[in-house]
Amino acid sequence: MRFNNFIGNDYIKKQLLPLFLQNKVPHAIILVGEKGLGKKTFAKIIAQRLVCNNTIDNNPCEICLNCKKVENNTHPDVIYPEKSGALQSYSIATIRKIRWDAYVAPNEASKKVYIFSDIDNMGIPAQNALLKILEEPPKNVFFIFTCVSLSNVLPTVCSRAQQFALSNVDTLDLQNYLLKRYSEKSEENLKKIARISKGNIGLANNLLESSDVEVLMDGAKKIVLALCSAKEFDLIESVGKISENRKDFFFALDFLLDVFRDSVILSVNHKGFNESEYAKILEKKFSIKQILKLIDVVYKTKNYLDNNVNMSILSTYFSSILFGEAYIKK
Repeated sequence: MRFNNFIGNDYIKKQLLPLFLQNKVPHAIILVGEKGLGKKTFAKIIAQRLVCNNTIDNNPCEICLNCKKVENNTHPDVIYPEKSGALQSYSIATIRKIRWDAYVAPNEASKKVYIFSDIDNMGIPAQNALLKILEEPPKNVFFIFTCVSLSNVLPTVCSRAQQFALSNVDTLDLQNYLLKRYSEKSEENLKKIARISKGNIGLANNLLESSDVEVLMDGAKKIVLALCSAKEFDLIESVGKISENRKDFFFALDFLLDVFRDSVILSVNHKGFNESEYAKILEKKFSIKQILKLIDVVYKTKNYLDNNVNMSILSTYFSSILFGEAYIKK
């Protein structure tokens, strides 16, 4: 994969690419950003560019043997250190092994690259052990780290690496990417997923590849219909069908939020707004104040999901509170 095929984050490419041409690539790089933004993919592209034999327009050629091996995760000089323990992090023993291995000449390429993922999970002793190799790295040895946040990374480690913060991509760019990659799927659904994912490519891909999007969307629509028809049993039944799996329930709530938000926009601005019939049904049935309360219920339920509340209890809670906010006068 080439840098220009990596969607978004053009400002990072503008900072990084000239460094390759000038042979000034930092010996240590930290890629920071929330899960799903492509940090590991970007790290792999950097590694591929470092070991490529025949770069094209400052990008990996993707043709040479080095490029192909990096792509297939089989290059002996692009190393993914082993994780261990309950937190799947890097032990002091692993770091010590790397400190020794870094001084061994590359096997096939002219450079050696170590890619560490999620170093914000790395313990302080292991980070301190890592400092010794970062302070005086061997020539043509590079370290690429990824993390969600720098708050758990020692300042001394941060000071010895150049940081690049990845951000969410533009919604339209994500939409075009999804339309191209998943051309067999409904355009309307892909546009909704792009909006719900808020520029997070990993989240969008995860949803499309590991869940039945149509079923989840249909489940969210049935909740809207049950709520608008004041049929509490239908509401409980609809919620039960989408809450059998924690991850699917989370995504279904995102689809529901999307409908609720559209109905609020409809309430404020009727002209020139063309959204789903379900948003229109909601807007006719409930006031903005009521819909905002329903939105609050969804957010609270998502928070409970993140905190691993029992699914059966949470499903009952969600149905009860949602119906109560809609119809029970206080």
